[in-house]
Amino acid sequence: MKIPLEGACQCGNVTYALNDNPVMTYACHCSDCQKRTGSAFSMGMIISANSIAIKGALSSWARTSDSGNINTRYSCKSCGNIIYGVGSFTPEVFKLQPGTLDDTSDVSPEVHLWTVSAQPWVSFSGGAPKFDRQPDDPGKILAVATKYRESKNH
Repeated sequence: MKIPLEGACQCGNVTYALNDNPVMTYACHCSDCQKRTGSAFSMGMIISANSIAIKGALSSWARTSDSGNINTRYSCKSCGNIIYGVGSFTPEVFKLQPGTLDDTSDVSPEVHLWTVSAQPWVSFSGGAPKFDRQPDDPGKILAVATKYRESKNH
């Protein structure tokens, strides 16, 4: 990916520039993500909170996970398009919605989470690692995703 990456909401009132490479890109197949997106899964791009510059008015909505983590989603105040989310356990980490990037041609999951809840018609091609659920140790997800990314770059 060529940095900076730029993106926007659907109406264009919120724009952003990402000034560092993402840490990891994932697809989550949990039922909460399916409900939130109205689709079979959600895509997320893990980025450092200080690597993004956002312009425009955002609104927020929060829900508490089973583990007690408060997940807050930030959306364009005008069109409602979600731009990113952040969890209370890791406020320095943003989960950018990569579908809001101006160019999504380089976006693909480096790991799939909650495949136990995946729709039966979803095909897992490309070889990205899969987790039935979300491991307790987020470092395990990152290590597996990093290894997969490195294998694709060689």
